[in-house]
Amino acid sequence: MKNSLKGVLAQEAMTIKQVMRIIDQSGFRLAYVVGKDGRLAGAVSDSELRKAILKGRDIRDPVRGIVNATPVVLTQKDFGDRAASARAARKLLALMPDSRFILLLDSQGRPKKLVACADLLERQKLTIENHGSGKNILVVGGAGYLGSILSRKLLARGFKVRVLDSVSFGRGPISELDAHAGFQLLEGDMRNISTLTQALLDVDAVINLAAIVGDPACKTRPEIAIETNYLANKVLAEACRFHQINRFVYASTCSVYGAMDGQKKLDEDSPLNPVSLYARSKIQSEEGILSLVDENFSPTILRMGTLYGWSPRMRFDLVVNTMTKNAVVDKKIIVHGGGKQWRPLLHVDDAAEAYIQCLEAPISKIKGRVFNVGSSAQNYQIIDIARIVQSRVPGSELVMQGDGPDARNYIVSFERIRRTLGFKTRQTLAASVDRIREALTSGQIADPSDGRYYNVEIDQ
Repeated sequence: MKNSLKGVLAQEAMTIKQVMRIIDQSGFRLAYVVGKDGRLAGAVSDSELRKAILKGRDIRDPVRGIVNATPVVLTQKDFGDRAASARAARKLLALMPDSRFILLLDSQGRPKKLVACADLLERQKLTIENHGSGKNILVVGGAGYLGSILSRKLLARGFKVRVLDSVSFGRGPISELDAHAGFQLLEGDMRNISTLTQALLDVDAVINLAAIVGDPACKTRPEIAIETNYLANKVLAEACRFHQINRFVYASTCSVYGAMDGQKKLDEDSPLNPVSLYARSKIQSEEGILSLVDENFSPTILRMGTLYGWSPRMRFDLVVNTMTKNAVVDKKIIVHGGGKQWRPLLHVDDAAEAYIQCLEAPISKIKGRVFNVGSSAQNYQIIDIARIVQSRVPGSELVMQGDGPDARNYIVSFERIRRTLGFKTRQTLAASVDRIREALTSGQIADPSDGRYYNVEIDQ
């Protein structure tokens, strides 16, 4: 957020929706409201606006009836007194811990400029650079393979995290987070409207990871897949728009590209060619969510590469993880159809970083946009993945078999997210294989055939 006074000012006659847009675009979490004479009438925060909506206020109503007439600000007199200035900054930080600036009024009570709180704290070494501090994030599916890592990272960055999850695979992956003051687990199904409404209370942004994940799982349960992957996602996005929770990040997949023709890298504007119900349900969800974009509602779609790597909620039904497990346990790495199929790989830790970058980016950069998430350097053919796994697991051998059930084959470009957000992957395939091998050989995973490690069956 820049120290820009103009970007945080609103007029009394503006609507709730217009003021919410000012707050979203400034990243300030509140707007200062002025009257016709230019004097400060008060301030209103994003959470206060959402509470007003919950109490029945229409987003087209003027904001004047919701304004806090006595916000914490600096007068000219206080500004000249170092102790008084520091007290005002501390008071504001107690109310809003992520505040970086406080409003200074001129002698007539008109907004003059924003002053950095750090400059008023008498050179105290107080860290207020954590952009996520105080932000309340709902992670739907936050106990899963990706969610259990993302939840930890968000807490470490200073975000407050509420997880909505059915905990189908148990609470174990996130049980240690219960002791964190900024963490809350809400056990339930996103398809339940009452549960969903409860989950959205006092939330600033939503990350939706919940889905019936993978081609085999969707094929086994097609009705639930459509209900969860499309219908429930659309309802969640509509609920966020109604409540003016305008930052919404949705987990999609590069599987939407299906089977490519030729060797051209596919970008976000390339034709989609789904070859499974899973991919088709994700396309429907993308279209439904993006259709809701308006002046304020700013969803973002992240099409992730094929995930891999260690997670507190480990999965052995993903190609890298499956091959590593088979190499360690069976000493065999099975490759179907010659292994010439292309896959864009994405380490689960890098994937979590992409979601955080979306939360921290200016909303104008991500509004209504689709990003492929991964690295061009990690576009691999299946046979090359198998060879890397074999090189990291001594004594394992490649076993070539006939065509498998998976027809996906695509090379993906990740230039858009690199240029727009500066996103770069950091994890390597070899190191990830080593980590999984160690977990299997050390006994950290006693029984890798346990059903908790599989969504349904091997997804290769």
